[in-house]
Amino acid sequence: MKTTLLYPSRKSTLLASLTVLFSFIFSIQSYATTDCGHISGFQFSNGNSSVDIVDGGTYSISDLPSNFYIDVLVTGYSESARITVKNKNTGQYVTVFENYLPYTFPNGGSALNYGPGKYRVYSKIYKYNNCQSSSCDFEYVDFTLTNTPPCGQIEGLEFSNGTDTVAIVNGGSYDLGSLPSNFYIDVKVSGLTESAFNRVRNLDTGEVFTNGENVLPYTYPSGNAAWNLGTGTFQFYSEIFKYNNCQGTKCDHICITFTITEDTCGEIAEYQFANGTDAITIVDGETYNINDLPADFYINGLVSGNSESFGYKVTNLGTGEVYNIIENYIDYTFPAGNAAWFLGTGTFEVQGSLFSGNYCGGTKCDDETITFTLEDVVEEVCQAAAGNTITDETVFLIAPGVDNPVVTIIPGPDTVLPENYSYATLLSKNNVIRYMATGLSLELVQPGNSFKVHLLVYDPTTLDINTITLGVTTTQDILDTITNNDLCASLDSEGVAITIINGGVDEKMAVDDVKVTVDPIKNNTQIVSIDEKSETISGNIDIKLYPNPVVDDLNVELLLLDSEVMNYNMVDLNGRQVLSGSFDNSTFGKTKIDARSLASGLYILSFKSNFRTFSKKIQINK
Repeated sequence: MKTTLLYPSRKSTLLASLTVLFSFIFSIQSYATTDCGHISGFQFSNGNSSVDIVDGGTYSISDLPSNFYIDVLVTGYSESARITVKNKNTGQYVTVFENYLPYTFPNGGSALNYGPGKYRVYSKIYKYNNCQSSSCDFEYVDFTLTNTPPCGQIEGLEFSNGTDTVAIVNGGSYDLGSLPSNFYIDVKVSGLTESAFNRVRNLDTGEVFTNGENVLPYTYPSGNAAWNLGTGTFQFYSEIFKYNNCQGTKCDHICITFTITEDTCGEIAEYQFANGTDAITIVDGETYNINDLPADFYINGLVSGNSESFGYKVTNLGTGEVYNIIENYIDYTFPAGNAAWFLGTGTFEVQGSLFSGNYCGGTKCDDETITFTLEDVVEEVCQAAAGNTITDETVFLIAPGVDNPVVTIIPGPDTVLPENYSYATLLSKNNVIRYMATGLSLELVQPGNSFKVHLLVYDPTTLDINTITLGVTTTQDILDTITNNDLCASLDSEGVAITIINGGVDEKMAVDDVKVTVDPIKNNTQIVSIDEKSETISGNIDIKLYPNPVVDDLNVELLLLDSEVMNYNMVDLNGRQVLSGSFDNSTFGKTKIDARSLASGLYILSFKSNFRTFSKKIQINK
């Protein structure tokens, strides 16, 4: 019988192998019975601090932990993970594998350096290393990264001028004199901000003022300009934004109420055109002829109460030109320093503002705006003058069988008839116009004791005498029409009194009271001697006029008083003066009138001195 022996060394090796085999089998059975893990979420983490990632969330890189990575949070059992990060803006993606917890992207807890953008993170976890076997769980999350820094905050408000400051407390009251000179309101901020919007409401008047600021300091008014809203109770609202022009996130806001008071503050009373001597009050909307204003005028802003300065803004509304000045001393004038107006004619708007401090600082006490128009109109001087009315007679007779008498006005030396103007003769009783006629003559048709004859000089294109209603219109009515319509016309409203008598032929001869004697012709000269009643202090007039009719020269012989100078003028029946002159006792009351240039016709020769006035009719024959 053959027996096989087992050597001890070989037995040991076999036993060890069996032991390992059974251990492996039991180990596999143990793994097979362990539960697979789950993904519970994602975080931005750096190992010390973390921020949960919410699907669809937006995160500022500056708000996240420094040197952060993406951490895939798991529960249960797992030995590896596959992590893919996709940039949704570019479409690029990167995948990493992790065999050790924590499962991170990038591997090993390295810092994420992808910058801002939109991302999606996919992750699968596995039961075994190297992502073997089937996955235990799968999750993804979308998020956005930005590099926007954190938003700023409003720390408070101050009255400031860049050097001195006073903090503004909600509900506080502040005396204007105790605040910094030329102050503004400064919105104090911290952190990142690029713009601010301010709104100031005057709670007394309801007025609202706003401004926007893109540069620190954020002030009202803009650009560190001095406060210009005066005194009162104000509500101040301010909000700051992350970006310029009040765009982007509204980081913070503040709303407070405060009161500014001042003991006294002046007012603008009126504006004047003035030159230091003469002044004309300016009425809003009025038009002024620059030639009627004081010489070398300026605009003077008259004020009452306390003030230190006055700001003018003068705008030519026709050209759009604007002129600004500041006056720190009364008189507050434009141009400054009482200089003469230099803007010429046009329509102007004057805006004036009165302040309690110099250079338009402190409280704006008052403001006043007016508009006016300046014209350069050279007004024509009216030359028309009726003068003192002179008639050929003062007593007239209406007799049966005799032509009605005609009163003729003799224009005096002070009568002026401009070119294209006309005469009208008016007859009044008790200042009411009874009769009228164009020209210098008027037929008398009704006796009535005393009447007055008036001379009217007028322009037919501007004054229609047919609007005179006989028996209704008065001499004052005519004067008022001339004045109220600024017409160039003249009426002798005083007139000259005449008497119209009703009688027979005897009365007619008595009224005429003219005695004419004709001497025999001597040397072809006929001497006419006329003795006539006249308006004279001495009664009868001793005068000789010859020849009459006149061909060449008219000789005049008149007995003059001592030192009497006699003026004469000759007019035609149209009232136009054709010649004039004077003579005195140096020629023994004699003179010769040259009539050779005159046309044939009837003329009125009037004589006037300091003592008497009378007239004669002269016939010229050629």
